[in-house]
Amino acid sequence: MAMTLFAGCEAFLDTESFTDRNTGNFPSSEQDALQLMTGVYNTLNSGVYEPGSSYWMTAMLASDECYGGGGQDDYDVQASDHLLVTEENVHSDYWNAYYSGIARANMAIANLEKVEDEAMRNQLLGEAYFLRSFFLFDLTQLCGEIPLVSSVPSSVSDAAQYPEQASIEEIYGTIAAGLKQAIEIMPSNRWDACISGLRHATKWDAEALLARVYLFYTGFYSDKNNTTITELPLVDLETGELIAETVKKDYVIEKLNDCIQNSGHELVSDFRLMWSYTNSATKKDYAYAQQVEGTWITDDVNPEAMFQICVTNLAESSRFCNKYNQYLGVRKRSNWETNAFPFGRGYGWATVNPYVWEKWGEEEPNDIRRAASIWNLADEGNADYTWGNDQQMEETGFWQKKYQTWGAIVDGTFYYEFSSVPEYGGTGTDLGRGHSPQNIQLIRFADVLLMHSELTQTVDGINRVRARVNLPAIGSYSWEALEKERRHELAFEAIRWTDMRRYGKEYAKAALATQLGGTIRNAAGDEQPMKDQGPGYVARYEATYGFRPFPQSEISLSNGALKQNAGWTGADSKYAGWK
Repeated sequence: MAMTLFAGCEAFLDTESFTDRNTGNFPSSEQDALQLMTGVYNTLNSGVYEPGSSYWMTAMLASDECYGGGGQDDYDVQASDHLLVTEENVHSDYWNAYYSGIARANMAIANLEKVEDEAMRNQLLGEAYFLRSFFLFDLTQLCGEIPLVSSVPSSVSDAAQYPEQASIEEIYGTIAAGLKQAIEIMPSNRWDACISGLRHATKWDAEALLARVYLFYTGFYSDKNNTTITELPLVDLETGELIAETVKKDYVIEKLNDCIQNSGHELVSDFRLMWSYTNSATKKDYAYAQQVEGTWITDDVNPEAMFQICVTNLAESSRFCNKYNQYLGVRKRSNWETNAFPFGRGYGWATVNPYVWEKWGEEEPNDIRRAASIWNLADEGNADYTWGNDQQMEETGFWQKKYQTWGAIVDGTFYYEFSSVPEYGGTGTDLGRGHSPQNIQLIRFADVLLMHSELTQTVDGINRVRARVNLPAIGSYSWEALEKERRHELAFEAIRWTDMRRYGKEYAKAALATQLGGTIRNAAGDEQPMKDQGPGYVARYEATYGFRPFPQSEISLSNGALKQNAGWTGADSKYAGWK
């Protein structure tokens, strides 16, 4: 991280060159400014490039929704499920990528005043503040009291100094202040009329993320600190110092109302049309998808999709393809046409906890989201399904559907990769990179409605979400109804882990314990119950409170100023393979 900061500062100080781009002459146009912001957005794709170390994947694996899975040698993914690690620098790639993104956002904030058009300048500045807050929020959920970098270093010597480990109040004060600033300065353009480009962050994204931050901070830290917290701290964006002003619940509700009423976002008519397995090519032969009227609403025109990691099915580089789907896909299949059609050709991570399927059926037997979100071998598989393909571990017969690799039969030819399907722009050539076009949904409108119900303790948002899947309205608000609706609507979107933690330690431990006893097979062996690895799910959450370890390389760089999180210094934190 120090090297990244130094490089950024070196460029910042270089104002002598009149031929190379530097902060003395760049950005000099709106196009330059857009290029500058592209560099900040590219940080999101860095998380996709090495998804195993990302917060999104960690949250998927750590929650009660999924086991680790993978192959016999995929120790890292199995370790993440059990709140363990295999080595001391497991999150280094993600850490470096996100701090690079923070440094780029800081550089953008310091230099975008050169944009002459006020609306464009405010839009891009708002995006920079939003992205910095997003990166900080993910990092602090991952590791807690992280080093805080909120400005461009003023000198080379400052850049060489390892940043101080900040207090939680300072970190969340910076996150909240950045989002509040973004909300206040960004134009109120509809999501599909953003002046900086389609799928750039908008005012509405900032309003939604502020609500998520508020709910996590006030919930998690009220429980952790054994107190009642009802407000988000704020810092002065110029000085970085905490101020008396705070973000109160009424303000968050006001901004959610603004998002709901004015953003142009709305729920897609059919929940199933948000996920790419309902595309027109696969639907021809996928019986389940044939139940759905219409076809997949691509992410570019999806009114429910808000903030996303955008990918392409035709990327020449694996950095821009959907490696999340590749890692989460049904493990490598040799006879996909009959084995697990249309899914397959993945690494087999995040096999679904059978309890999730069973509990969902008990609670809401008529909920179409259950089969829309989970592929159940007993219902959709066939006799040719091969257990333990490529030494699959922790296999349950249940796979999440939202983020899956898939193929299609077109004119009698089976295409193993989406990138190959001519109907969707493919050339017929197998690029072999897991090219799913399913953008990674980081914030979608259904979550906004559910957060609004939670904060207002009203049923309007819950019932809009339920009506979309033809479930009866509930008459009065309860936390139990809200909790259930979030589990079902947002399953397998890396939100469950955040929710489990903010609901309190005892809730999280009880949820994690539901993974024990679920029937699994390891490498096509006999059925056996899922069991604890190391100290166990509950004990590991007790020891860590859900935080992950700082990379040891960063602790070394800091000369010991960065202190390792609780629960990560002993042998009890290590995983050496299934026992």
